[in-house]
This record gives sequence, C-alpha cells and structure tokens, in this order.
Amino acid sequence: MLASNGSSEAPGDIAPLLKVYTPHSVGYRPDIDGLRAIAVMAVLAYHAFPRLVPGGFAGVDIFFVISGYLITGIIHRQMLEKRFSIATFYARRILRIFPALIIVVPVTFIIGWFVLSAAQMEALAANMEGAAAFVQNFVLREQIVGYFDPGADRLPLLHLWSLGIEEQYYVMWPLALLLIARWRTRSVAIVGVLAIASFLACVLVPSWNAALAFYSPLTRAWELLVGSSLLLWQEKRLAGSYRDGGEFTQHHTVFAMAALCGIAIAFWAFSARTPWPGFFTLVPVFGAAALIGTSATFAHRRILSARPMVLIGLISYPLYLWHFPLIAYAKMHFSKGVPSPVMCGLVVISVLLAWLTYCFVETPFRFGAYPVRLRAASLLAGMATVGLVGIVASSTRGLPERFPQPIRPFMLSGSETWMNWRRGECLLLLQPASDFAPECAGGGRRPLLLIWGDSYGAALYPGLLHVAAERGYDVAQYTASACPPLIGYTLPERPFCKSINDDVLRRIGELHPDVVILDATWGHAEQTLREDLPLTASRLKAMNVPRIVMMGPPPGWGGAGLPDTVLTYYEQTRAVLPERTFYGSNDVWTRARDAMLAGLSSELGVHYISVRNVFCNDDGCLTRIGPSESELTAFDAGHLTVPAAIFLADQTLDQMLGATSRQSTSAGTPR
Repeated sequence: MLASNGSSEAPGDIAPLLKVYTPHSVGYRPDIDGLRAIAVMAVLAYHAFPRLVPGGFAGVDIFFVISGYLITGIIHRQMLEKRFSIATFYARRILRIFPALIIVVPVTFIIGWFVLSAAQMEALAANMEGAAAFVQNFVLREQIVGYFDPGADRLPLLHLWSLGIEEQYYVMWPLALLLIARWRTRSVAIVGVLAIASFLACVLVPSWNAALAFYSPLTRAWELLVGSSLLLWQEKRLAGSYRDGGEFTQHHTVFAMAALCGIAIAFWAFSARTPWPGFFTLVPVFGAAALIGTSATFAHRRILSARPMVLIGLISYPLYLWHFPLIAYAKMHFSKGVPSPVMCGLVVISVLLAWLTYCFVETPFRFGAYPVRLRAASLLAGMATVGLVGIVASSTRGLPERFPQPIRPFMLSGSETWMNWRRGECLLLLQPASDFAPECAGGGRRPLLLIWGDSYGAALYPGLLHVAAERGYDVAQYTASACPPLIGYTLPERPFCKSINDDVLRRIGELHPDVVILDATWGHAEQTLREDLPLTASRLKAMNVPRIVMMGPPPGWGGAGLPDTVLTYYEQTRAVLPERTFYGSNDVWTRARDAMLAGLSSELGVHYISVRNVFCNDDGCLTRIGPSESELTAFDAGHLTVPAAIFLADQTLDQMLGATSRQSTSAGTPR
C-alpha cells in the first residue's frame, strides 16, 4: 500500500525522476508514485472535505493494488534469482513501515494526553496496541467501529486499519508465493482463483456483517491479489515472446485514459452510502490495475510521472499517517465543524510533516550505513515500546493520572461499567440472535423480570441483579446494541435488529416472564415510536405477559458525556460539578421525550416509569451519588453507571414488580 517500495531497492530521494522509464523493468517506476499521489490526495480530500470528494476513500483500494503488485514483484524476482530470504524480506518491510509510524503514533498519544477524556484515551490506547501489532483492523472490529460510522472520524488512529490489512498480507503472501511457485506455469491461474474466492467472500459477507467485510483481510485480500496476479501475468509474458519496448500505442493510451476516468468516477460518484467493499470497488481496483499494467502512454508520461505527482507519491506514506490524527483532533475541538481555513492549514501542515518525516526519518533508516538487521532490531524495540505504552494506558482505563486530583475519580472510561453488561452474550453487538447465551434466561427463580432493549437496558441489568437475591426474584436479559424493543424496527447499521426482536418475542413466549421491561435510549423519531410501540405492546399482551413496564430515558449529558462535563466545569470554576445540576445536561429534550412516552404508555395500558423523575427535580439532575457523592451517575451521555443502576433499581423495583412483588413473597419458589 502506501508503504510499498517502487522496487526491491527503491531510492530514498528524487533522483529516480531522472531515470528513463522502461516498462516491466525491475527498476523504479515514477508513474506508480504518481498513482500513489492520486490515491493519497483523494483520501486526504475525503477526510478533510468529504462533500467535495465523497468517494475519496477509494484511494485506499488503489493502494492495495499497488501494494500487491510491487511486493509480489520483489518476492518473485528474488525467487527467480535464488536470493529470496524470508528474514531479509521482513527486515526490509520493517525498515519501510516502522520509522514513520514510530513517530506519528507517539505524537498522536502526546496530543491525546492533553485533550482526550479517559474513555477516548482508553480507545486510543487500544488502537496503539493494534497499531504496534498491525492488527488495528481487528481492534476496530472488536470495538464495533465502522469506518463510516458517525464519530469514527474522531478516532485519531482509525486510518491504520488499512496498514493492518497490508501487513497481514505481507506476513502470509511470501509463504503462499513460495508454495505457489511449485506450479509456476499455473501461478497466474492459482492467484486468480484466490482473488475470486476473496471477492466472493467480500460481496457475500456484507448482507450479514458489513464491518467484517470492511476490516477482514480475507475479504480485502482480492484487492492486493489483483495487483499480485497482474505482476505474475506480466512476468510470464516477459519470459515468453512478448516485447513492446515501451512503444507508444493508441490502444494503450485509450485504455489508460479510461482507467483514469474510472478512478475519477469512483471518487465523485460513490460515497459513504455506497456498499463498500463490494461490486463498486471493482472500479478503482481495475482502474489502478489498468494503469499499472499499461505503459508509456500520455497518462503515464505527462500525468502520473509529472514531477509534482512523483514528489507527492514519494511522501504518500507519511502523508497518509500524519493527516488523519490532525484532522481527527481538529474535529474534536470544533464540535460544530472545522472551519475551512483551519482545515486547509492542517492539510498544509500534514504535507510539511510528511516531507520532514520522509527526509529525516524514513530515508536515514531505510538507506543508512548501519546493518539492516541492526536498524530493524532498533525499530522493533521502538514499536514494542509504543505497544507497551498502549497497554499501560489501556490497563489504567485511560490514564486518569492526567487529571487534577479533585476530579480524578470521576474520569471514567466506561469499561468499568460495561464489563458488567455481558457484552457479546446477553448484549449482542453485531451478532445474530442465535448468539444469546443460555444464562441470559436467568437461573429459573420466580418471579422473573425480563429486560428487553438496547445498551440502556443492558445498563439496567447490574442494578436489578444487585438486589435480586435480597428481594427473591430472577433477571433475564435480552439486549442488543442500538436495537430498541420495537417490533418491525430496522436499522441498516444493525442488520440483526428485526430478527433479534422477533427472537426475543419467541423467548418471552417460552419463558413466560412475570414482568417484561422495555428499556432503550428512546431517541428515535417520534413517528417511529408511535407506530412501533403499539404493535410491540399488543404482541406482548396477546402473549398474556402479566406486567409490561417501560423505562423512560435517563438524564442526558452533552459533549462527550458526564465525565467530560465534570472536567469542563472544573476547568472553568476549579470546583467539582455540583451533586445536582442542569449544567451540561440535555434535560430540555429528556423532559419533553419523557412526557411524550408517559402519555403514549398510558394510551397503550403499559406501566411507565420515569427514570428522569428518579434522578432529576426542579434543582437539577443527580450527577453524583453514594458515600460523599463519590460515584458518577453516568459514564457517557446517558448510560448509567453500576451505582446509578443500583440506585434506580432500589427506587423503582416496587413499581416494576407491582402485584408480582406481593405474590413472590408468599411463593418464592421456582416453577
């Protein structure tokens, strides 16, 4: 990708510009650096001004093709010359990729030390670990962060997912190519079959898991394999009778210009709403392959090999690394949008930093006088240090030591809460209903309270569980991220919502719970709630559920959530946020939504519990509870902490149980 060499020993300065380009040569190809320039400028423009280049993210797909082509060329030619070494190959990859990365990631961390909340720092730390091990794509998949998700562009190291894909390819491909070499005459066909298989996986997976298709090396490998198969096909023709001497042909010119037009179409006709990767990804991939596969045309000599294009291509890798953290931090700072002059300034700064990194970091490490193994070992040690810093920041849940002592206990990262939600088992993430664990049904005691909802319902579970043994009831939990308990509800980003809700209804019919608790963010369009809640309530009543309880929305907090509100208030006043306040709250919205849901519940004959009324009064909403008000009530914009969930359960349990409470005290035995 961005970190691929133009040849096995690509120069470290712009001297190659003086070389005469010869197609199929093992030497430097300035046109490929020009293609890199097109790709990196598209990606940079997409991140800085997405409306101007809505499909600029396709530049990464172009990089994948380039990477597969160049790396296969290096390996293949060295194999033919009987001098290929796995150890040397990996050492060269380290020299190419590690130097700039070791600079960019620590600088990103240092900036984050001063500006990130505990939750944001914990996420960054996980990404640092992923970057150090080149598994960032898997980390993002585990974090349920889609590349096109709202807010994803505020994750400073999000862009390193592509580097993870590339490095995973580099680890496996040399070994695979050594094996394929046993059938040299059929190597192109074998690689082509592998590419087709990967592409089929790519287009089939999105129907049930788009994030997996985006981040998985198996569904992305075909893009690199297109470049690899192109190289092998060219080498096969070169070994035969094919010779064109680099002569200019009208046929190649038309082909190259059509490829450039195809890439332009990808940049401006596609957008974040386009299923990606998929069939549409063929356009930039084949466009890049066509430009690499043709030669000596006007497009190659006058456009791709133009001096400015080559210069940008030479610094494309550090430019890719630098631009995204700067833009992400700017978007955090300017919550209402980064002003255009500021964004333009960041682009210029990114180019300057990329040039400095290329000249004073990349080049000395790649072409220095010290032995390759010594340079590689020092870089490995540096990368291990980066990973270790990430581990420390993650294990401390965002380095709360960064914050002033009076508010340090309130700088929550969220992991101390959601670790109690049974994520992946009873709170499904991007999972089908079949992934609900058996223990989600409870232990078999009666009465049985069944929580049905999204992550807000999962946040309620620890509170109900805490007092379950004392009050003699059991708790079942069937919750799914971003999936409210609404029959018929659909959400493209959560394709399993409808099937999960249908499955929960089936389980309710089997378990016969005494109380079904509907709990969600309830931030959906009012029309959606008025259409889907009556349907849900009628289905539950038809199943003879004894008691249906709807939990209203909890207090909401602006910005990055309640911990961020505490920090902002302290920076402004040098005092801890009051125990009860409206400062930084979204109570205007919460109060209106609470009233609407209370009225709708009354119409439907569903018992409504106002969570807002538990936490808020005319003086404000509770921010801290417990001994000496030492516990925050939320760790983000609204999810309750475990102490707050226990507090809520204590305050509302009798309302939840209703007559069931009196029945349970006399029965108290499983049935």
